[in-house]
Amino acid sequence: MATLNDSPIPVDELPTYYEMLSAIQMNQEVHLAISIVLVYEYFLTLDQEVEFIWKQRWRPSSALYIFVRYFGTLYNLCGPSVLRGSS
Repeated sequence: MATLNDSPIPVDELPTYYEMLSAIQMNQEVHLAISIVLVYEYFLTLDQEVEFIWKQRWRPSSALYIFVRYFGTLYNLCGPSVLRGSS
């Protein structure tokens, strides 16, 4: 069993690890892009949210909006790292 540059991974298994690492990298890049768009959208609509949600009378639909908007944002930004067990 040959190894490459004293690597503990045998040469014949390198393509498998390369595909796995490429998939992980792609997943992280997509997550970063989604997070950036989500934060951008948050700041674009913040003035409308203040006007139509925070300054109006409190209703169940307002509570649902706040829950969906902020739980989804927090989950997208923090959830994958919490699930992965890293910070």
